[in-house]
Amino acid sequence: MCDNEQYGRSDGPFRLNTNGSYRVARLYMDKHYVALKFQELRYLQNMFYIAQTQMTSYITALPDVMTYVISALSSTTYVEPAANASNVILYPRLFEELKAIL
Repeated sequence: MCDNEQYGRSDGPFRLNTNGSYRVARLYMDKHYVALKFQELRYLQNMFYIAQTQMTSYITALPDVMTYVISALSSTTYVEPAANASNVILYPRLFEELKAIL
């Protein structure tokens, strides 16, 4: 990573600085920072991909969830989702959560 040379990048209040010889990166948010070893940063980089994939799946499922919530709120017993509803949502759990709120 960074060919053992210093690297810096900033985007608004967020900054990333590395020190290649010590193999450490500092992630800044304004005046606060977290120091990570390059190995830890690589692990987080892989986690960001997983989080991005999850968020994309949930955003795609949002219309199905809204349709389900509207029908589930008016019911006292579990409502099966539509046959073509997204399969990334745990509808039984969603139903439980909705009923716990009401």
